[in-house]
Amino acid sequence: MTHQPNKTRPSRLAPRGDILDCRITHVRYVGLAVVDLDRGIGFYRDDWGLSHEGHESGVAYLAALGSIDPYCLRLREAEANRLDLVSFAVGTGTDVDWYADRLAEAGISIVVEPGPLQGPGGGYGFRFLDPVEGRTLEIASDFSPREAQEIADREHVPVGISHMVFNSPRAADLVDFFHRQLGFYKSDYLEDVMVFLKGASPAHHQFAVAQGQYANVNHVAYETKGIDEYLRAAGRLMRRGHDIVWGPGRHGPGDNTFAYFQDPNGFVAEYTTALEPIDDVESWEPRIWHRVPDESDQWGVSYPRRPEPFIGQPDSGLWCPPPF
Repeated sequence: MTHQPNKTRPSRLAPRGDILDCRITHVRYVGLAVVDLDRGIGFYRDDWGLSHEGHESGVAYLAALGSIDPYCLRLREAEANRLDLVSFAVGTGTDVDWYADRLAEAGISIVVEPGPLQGPGGGYGFRFLDPVEGRTLEIASDFSPREAQEIADREHVPVGISHMVFNSPRAADLVDFFHRQLGFYKSDYLEDVMVFLKGASPAHHQFAVAQGQYANVNHVAYETKGIDEYLRAAGRLMRRGHDIVWGPGRHGPGDNTFAYFQDPNGFVAEYTTALEPIDDVESWEPRIWHRVPDESDQWGVSYPRRPEPFIGQPDSGLWCPPPF
């Protein structure tokens, strides 16, 4: 029987905010700079289930087998771990130019003007700095798709990026930027510590901002084909000796499953699936969820959450775009 999320549990509704024009469909890829590139590649290729698509000049590109995106993770060898950039996909080059003009008019720092993109699949896009904490962000379209593999039943590999989460000491300001300038909708709240944001796809969220001690990456979440595949993926990691930092379980906000692990360079990666859809965003009323056991994990079976990996360390990449 299909699970139906209980939409009456949160105690009250949150302000919806303005309904804006969001043209971003999903997180295309996340670029991380890592101290140990070889171990990072080995983890995501051999254990996590991504495909190593290419490696040049100290940069590796890894793709989800079930996705048409040329790659979903870029790892660059560096002297310190940091976020290099996050790339958001839009439908057309016209959408890229629309965002570039909109951000330039708002005084946002454009660090790479709209034009051809490097890396597998090419494409057209531009890069800019978020005005709150200086992360490098990219908006892109027109990349050459890879041939997605049909994922078999019970196969543990990811089918793409589901969502990602930033930590921020200035979470309210960062949410305001993503909402008002990029057009993300506020889908739900976790009390006053996290806001879930959705783009132009039906998924409950593709992005979220958490109130945190440092401005950095909280985690990157990878979608699996279904719940059985999600559990097999998490079990495979555990059998290979990787400590689970939270999960397996099922969240209240988003209704999605979760199993979080820490990669060899300290970043948190999540297996997830069955994210709640929002088919009519204009009639959707955001809910406020609570940090209580039966809303954090509906199933009540997860290992206790280890907070340190999610807190992380200060990111050295703020206000400093990656070299390429």
